Amino acid sequence: MEVTNVMGASLFIGTSIFVYIVAFILVLVFFGYLTYRVSPKGKARREAKRNKRH
Repeated sequence: MEVTNVMGASLFIGTSIFVYIVAFILVLVFFGYLTYRVSPKGKARREAKRNKRH
């Protein structure tokens, strides 16, 4: 089967949209993790865990 320009373009657009979605999810996870690390509630939770072990 021969790939036409239109098919190639739509395939390219489909894959780039998929890549953008994956990149967006990765950025959300990254910033969520940073927010958790920086937030006072997260720090308090880690302190409590650390103190419970000792």
